[in-house]
Amino acid sequence: MPPSPSVFLSYASADRAVARALRDTLAAAGLDVWLDEEELAGGEAWDAKIRHQIRTCTYFMPVISATTEQRREGYFRREWRLAVERTLDQADDVLFLVPVVIDDTPDHGARVPERFLSVQWLRAPGGTATPALRELAARLATGETHTPAAAGRPAVAAPAPAPARENRRRGTPPPLPRFPAYPQPGQQNRFVYDVLLWAGHLIHALWLRLPRVLQLFGAALLIIKLIGWIFSDPSPAEESPAQDQPTAATSPAATTPRMEPVTLDRTEAALKNLVGAAAHTFQIGRPLAVISFGGDDPAAQRYAAAVFDATYDPLREPAPDQVALSPLPLEPDEDADDALARGTQLHSRFLLTGVARRPSAEGAVVFTASLYAVETRSVLWTENFDASKVDAPTAAAQLVAAVRRHTAPPADPAPLAANTPLPGSPPAP
Repeated sequence: MPPSPSVFLSYASADRAVARALRDTLAAAGLDVWLDEEELAGGEAWDAKIRHQIRTCTYFMPVISATTEQRREGYFRREWRLAVERTLDQADDVLFLVPVVIDDTPDHGARVPERFLSVQWLRAPGGTATPALRELAARLATGETHTPAAAGRPAVAAPAPAPARENRRRGTPPPLPRFPAYPQPGQQNRFVYDVLLWAGHLIHALWLRLPRVLQLFGAALLIIKLIGWIFSDPSPAEESPAQDQPTAATSPAATTPRMEPVTLDRTEAALKNLVGAAAHTFQIGRPLAVISFGGDDPAAQRYAAAVFDATYDPLREPAPDQVALSPLPLEPDEDADDALARGTQLHSRFLLTGVARRPSAEGAVVFTASLYAVETRSVLWTENFDASKVDAPTAAAQLVAAVRRHTAPPADPAPLAANTPLPGSPPAP
């Protein structure tokens, strides 16, 4: 005779009385019920025996209640997980898990393994032998292995058969939808806007990836170009009609191209004016103003720079805050009035200038130094130095001596002797 199907009852210790009632109902139906409180003898390895019973039982009946919901830990949860692990080796239609709820604990959101939610739950309040419990016990005693569907899952009706293709062809096909006009009004403007917006984002992203030095250089260049555009003359210069009319007789001197000085473009000129204005602002009120020495060709510029380097430092040694520097040298076409205008801007008493020129293509460079009194707009001292005969340090030494001689304050008059009458005073009696 084959052995009776066995049922393993898994419950919390607080539900032991209800578990005994369930055991009596199942045993009355002819099932072999395993309950740990009676089956374990003294000295036995109870954990190993429980694991063996779960592996060999026919059905596993977890008792679910409010007690199991409240308890976060418990040995019954280990039993539940062992039962779920055994279902991994079983077919999906094998009836093994038979959950029983002994109170009003809902199945939705219950603290049970997810596998318990896939089978039908039986409700037996307080473990009473309800008709449903007796019917289930009778079915389990027969050894039924088909698992019932989970509660609350209505059967899904089969989809209605699709109409035959012949029926589809009988009806008139629906009209095609009306497509909008292309291009839509304003579509081109929108496209241009999107392209410009994308280009702006691209330029901004590339700008942020540049090094800091390049960002500063680009910003300065943009400001310079903007200033040049603001001060630029939009109307081109009109050419004189007389230049277009050929003359009857021209002299050789007239046909010879005139060498005009190279002028800076408006952008560079605006930048230099800004630099000069900033330098003047920080040096206003110094007694002596020195304009950087310049020249009309590379050789003259080198000689002028050498004289300036040997002159400027000795002039500043006694009192650096008494000498102002105008960083922009005089242009070859500028005269004394232009130089004195800078001295007036600096509010200086004296002005020193120096320009190196080459009188002829084969002649030597001649350096001309001039010292002006700004208030009287007069020349205090001027001298020419032949670069082929006087080197730069010698010229600078003579220049420094002349400047100190003419800019030195007048000596104090000798003190009057005692009882010496002042001019215009009445004679002593």
